[in-house]
Amino acid sequence: MVMITAAPLGINNGRVVAVVILLVCFASSVGGNKRRHLKRRMNDPSLIGSTQQQQPLNCIGSGSSLFDGCNKEFFSADLNLLHELAGSYTSRIRPTVSGEPTKVTCNLNINSFDSVSESSMDYELTIFLRQAWNDPRLKHNSTGTIVFNGGSIMDLVWVPDLFFTNAKDVKLHMAPKENLLFRIRPNGDVLYSSRLSLVLSCYMSLKKFPMDKQACHLKVESYSYNVEELTLEWWNTSEPVEIDENVTLPQYTIDSIEHYSNVTAYITGDFAFLSVSFNLVRSLGFYVLQAYIPSSLLVALSWLSVWVEISAAPARVALGVTTVLALVTQATWLRSQLPKIAYATAIDVWMVTCQVMVFAALLEYSVVYYLYSFEKGQYAERRKKRDLRRTIKMRDSIKEENESGEVATNEETEEWITKGTNASSRNCEDGVSNNNFRRNSGMKARRGMLRRGMTRPQLKRQETQVLTTAELLYSSNEQLDYLCIALQIDRFSRVFLPLAFCIFSIVYWSIYPIPSMSK
Repeated sequence: MVMITAAPLGINNGRVVAVVILLVCFASSVGGNKRRHLKRRMNDPSLIGSTQQQQPLNCIGSGSSLFDGCNKEFFSADLNLLHELAGSYTSRIRPTVSGEPTKVTCNLNINSFDSVSESSMDYELTIFLRQAWNDPRLKHNSTGTIVFNGGSIMDLVWVPDLFFTNAKDVKLHMAPKENLLFRIRPNGDVLYSSRLSLVLSCYMSLKKFPMDKQACHLKVESYSYNVEELTLEWWNTSEPVEIDENVTLPQYTIDSIEHYSNVTAYITGDFAFLSVSFNLVRSLGFYVLQAYIPSSLLVALSWLSVWVEISAAPARVALGVTTVLALVTQATWLRSQLPKIAYATAIDVWMVTCQVMVFAALLEYSVVYYLYSFEKGQYAERRKKRDLRRTIKMRDSIKEENESGEVATNEETEEWITKGTNASSRNCEDGVSNNNFRRNSGMKARRGMLRRGMTRPQLKRQETQVLTTAELLYSSNEQLDYLCIALQIDRFSRVFLPLAFCIFSIVYWSIYPIPSMSK
């Protein structure tokens, strides 16, 4: 900064200051124009004159000359190649138009293996797709490899038109810029690399779900060029398909990765393709904790109802209904994780069988309580009144017979009335029917009464009309002891239900074994 004081200046001094100011302004203007001109020439290949002036920007420095100490040949070869490509049709025509087909070799690097969805039958990958071929038109005189990145150069050169045949969605990563790499060697060898995120379809067979193995494929193919124009091969390395060692899946384990190449026949010709098969083994831990163990506990919980007293109807019914509803809810949730398939999976077989066994425990109590109601339930009071009326009629009938001269002994009469009417009120012990007692002790008295022509008095019509079907069934076959039958069914169920579930479990895990790794 030039400080000008307010002191008076002479005429000569004033002229000197004016001349100095004019010289400074002129020098600044000349320097700015020179820098703008240099920048424009470096950014526009069409303005480059001789190879001696084509230098990288980082070569600009101090010295007697603007380009002293820089590698002019390397940078000029890059710019000359770009200048030639800009005015040609290299990007539209494959390298070998006539003669042998263009040979493209590929390599895959699996950067991440994301979720595998059974409901939509697809999976997600993030990969580095590397392609290599030779293009004689891209030979240059540079001493090293020319490297470009970004999408602008891709419009100037030919690249294979590969696509993924089973892809639902393909995205090129764009942060911080397009993830593309293009390398050109002096002999014309080209390496093209891109970073992609893929959503690929994976058709699954779920008959053994969740003890299943799946094979998900990735298929790369040329869209326009048949086998006579372009061939695809894997890189001639030990691992043409690489995967990061830290890649893991929450529900699967990668058993093996297979790769192969083949030809697909279409109506438009035969096209070469490359394919990768990911062999996956499902991890069973999630379904053991969320399905098999809870359902087994619910089935075992339903067995408790057969140990509860028959008369405790609210407890046994609530226990059975609760377990049935819990299993139905669990089966519905598991089914929602799968697509709407027409066949039953392994876990469907398990859940349906568990529901049947829980329902069988509930049905068992329905039968038991129905039998129990004959002796101790809702028909007991009406049956006692009916037996009392019958006893009174029997006594009246005996009196009439005595008056007519046919007299039965008092012992036979009392034994028949007492043991014939009150045997049903005895308790069943150890599953032994009270009918044995009724048959053995009362049979003699009955035979004596029958020999004398005495019969059991019949109920009047108005009395039979109020009897239910269960009471009529009871009265038609008094030799059955329904309370003992109900208790025997309960005792049998305590053994049968757990045994049936154990047998089913053995058969189930024999048919659907836990999958193992091939390695």
